[in-house]
Amino acid sequence: MTIAEPHTPLTFRGDLDVPTGLPRGIDLGRMNNVDKAIAMYGRPLVEKMTDHALLADDYAYRAMLDFKDKSNSMNWRTFDVAVEHGLDALDDPTPGVVALFEQMETVPDWVDFDQLYRGAVAFWRAGMIVQPILAWATIAGGFSMYSATRPVLFSGRLRKADKVGTRLIESFRYVVAAYTPGGMGRFEEGFRLTAKVRMIHAAVRHSLSQSDAWDWANWGIPINNMDAMVTQSGQFGVKFTDAVQASGIRFSDRELDDIFALSRYVGYVIGVPPELLHTDYEDARRKTELHTLLELPPDQLCRDVVESIIKFSIENPPGDVEVLPGPLAKVMTDERRLKLAYGLLREWIPADVMDALGAEKTAWRFVLPAARPLIRIADRIQRALPHDDEKAAFTLLHNFNNAIAVPGGDKAHEVANPEEVGADIAANKGGMPVVAQR
Repeated sequence: MTIAEPHTPLTFRGDLDVPTGLPRGIDLGRMNNVDKAIAMYGRPLVEKMTDHALLADDYAYRAMLDFKDKSNSMNWRTFDVAVEHGLDALDDPTPGVVALFEQMETVPDWVDFDQLYRGAVAFWRAGMIVQPILAWATIAGGFSMYSATRPVLFSGRLRKADKVGTRLIESFRYVVAAYTPGGMGRFEEGFRLTAKVRMIHAAVRHSLSQSDAWDWANWGIPINNMDAMVTQSGQFGVKFTDAVQASGIRFSDRELDDIFALSRYVGYVIGVPPELLHTDYEDARRKTELHTLLELPPDQLCRDVVESIIKFSIENPPGDVEVLPGPLAKVMTDERRLKLAYGLLREWIPADVMDALGAEKTAWRFVLPAARPLIRIADRIQRALPHDDEKAAFTLLHNFNNAIAVPGGDKAHEVANPEEVGADIAANKGGMPVVAQR
């Protein structure tokens, strides 16, 4: 393997393509409750986090720019080869690609792969409740966040009924792979899909950075470090484990440590800088709660996205996997399931967020509080008796993987095609209004 001569100096400050003249992160229009946040968490942490709203993953971005440079041999196909077989499988990789793989493949000294394995087992061992929590509370609920919704609006993939299902299944494939026991080993499926999603983020960032409809002064840099951090520490960490425990299933302290060690490593591989990554469960909760405090309330665009995801998942569950008990499932129409979903979300998502989403307070909101004591007792009995969490996790994962399998096993279509998403963004298929000319 030889390394091609660089065309331009490599830059990894995290601010490539950011326009000059922007306010500091703390002064962006998207920031809410700043004074309260400073009083509660201290100015240093608030400034550190908000500064990262104008910083992003330049390792992946530089590599993606190399793909666009036709003077070298790097492209999306060669990236896939390197992810599957290692960088040595490429001839003349560019410095940007080399730097990206060196960063991704460097395992931090805090990583214990046995702990990550235990964390993945704990993530799934709760059983069938995991599916609705992932679909409704974690993925759909994540888009109740104003900041998380902005980058996905431009392609129209979460606002158009014929695109929502594809986007939801792609998210499931990534999460299932990354959080499968052993999945984050260098040549395992979790690492491979995490690396691919990382590059999709870089492509989306590039397309949005060129868009006249991207509101830099209000939103900061697309796919920024601040929001990428909370996806792992919050969306697939704090908010997921809180929802599971709100359902009556308790994680032990060790299980929480293990789950958050896994989400930390997934965050590292997907490009969250070490200085912003959570260090443990308590740090993840602190940073997630700070991020939540700084969020603007959900707007109509958030409501549209959340509703489209939930409605699709109700009408078209992945692989027709049934999550409800048989007798109850038989009497559940799509309308009743939708009411049930919003009823469960009342227990999984803060009330003020649900109110801002305009969610109806249906009688189904009393289902989980009524069932929780029984679930809690059953969980305690199950934990006291001999049990095999690893078997339970792999059984659930087997069902998930069958449900979300790519037709024909075609890996080219397991997650989004970066060029297609970029073209949709460039065409502004989401119909976002132009805010400035660059």
